[in-house]
Amino acid sequence: MLQKRSLFTIGAGIIAAVMVIATFAIYRATIMDLIQSVAVELRTQPYSSLLLTLLIIVTSVPPMIGFTFASTLTGFIYGCPGGIFPAQVGAFVGAIVAYGLIKKYNFNRFIKLSPSKQEKYTAIQEAIEQGGFKMIMLIRLSPIPWPIQNMLLSILPTISTQQFVLASFLSSFKVSMEVWIGSQLADISNPNLPPSAHRVAMMVMGVSVFILVAVAWWLYRLTMQKVNEMAAAGHLGEKYNHRSGGNELHDMVSVVTHGSSVSSPSSGNQSPSKKQE
Repeated sequence: MLQKRSLFTIGAGIIAAVMVIATFAIYRATIMDLIQSVAVELRTQPYSSLLLTLLIIVTSVPPMIGFTFASTLTGFIYGCPGGIFPAQVGAFVGAIVAYGLIKKYNFNRFIKLSPSKQEKYTAIQEAIEQGGFKMIMLIRLSPIPWPIQNMLLSILPTISTQQFVLASFLSSFKVSMEVWIGSQLADISNPNLPPSAHRVAMMVMGVSVFILVAVAWWLYRLTMQKVNEMAAAGHLGEKYNHRSGGNELHDMVSVVTHGSSVSSPSSGNQSPSKKQE
């Protein structure tokens, strides 16, 4: 059932992406003119940076979507480095807001895990407990979406408030990449840019994005490897490693995003932080 749902989600995502690309290809000039006019208008408004910061804060809280779009839009409007400060402030404050909301309303009580996923959850807890702050930072630097990271790290009882705040502050610089991409998109869409400069900008952006994707993938693989090693060092290590094949972090993301079921707070379901017997 879960596999069918995952395939359906992937299929729907591919169809949506194709539709967006096709729409952009057909109406490219109109869309770019509209975006440029909106960007120029916002750039002239005194409080537009504050509005974009608030948008990033809101989209940092799961299950809200649009964080990457909001960060990229900041770079498109204010350029780089002009858009870095509002984007970083929004990402950091949004992480703190998400942490506070998840802790206040005890998000754990709404998640019901199967025994196998409960075991994976426990292994993640042990990996972070043994790896300490370095393990938290690896997860923060991985390409897992920022709102999902906020949820993952907020529901784990082994992470203290101080660790969460410090890791969020240090890793909030990641949004600089989205801001830079947005600034490059603004340059490429500039109608006054000469054709030769346009081609150079396209090539530079293409190579840079490829490098960023490669680094992000390497960080993701490194994070999963470290989680695997830390989990193996715990008392669940050998048993869990044999079953999971080294995909603990991927499984944990799956648990949080679509591998769990929502239940009533009064139904007496066990919290993920407690090991099922």
